[in-house]
Amino acid sequence: MSQIKAERSGHIAVVTGPGFEYQKCGDLAVFKQTGKVPSLRAAKAFCKMFAS
Repeated sequence: MSQIKAERSGHIAVVTGPGFEYQKCGDLAVFKQTGKVPSLRAAKAFCKMFAS
């Protein structure tokens, strides 16, 4: 079973999971797909919810 790792320190948020990496610092956000993601829509929704 794959897991998502989410860390937040002040205004910096980093989320990594199976096949993707998301980083947000202030207004700048980057979503990188590094492989096959089981559910791309769910991954992006989680990243936005966690970083807001």
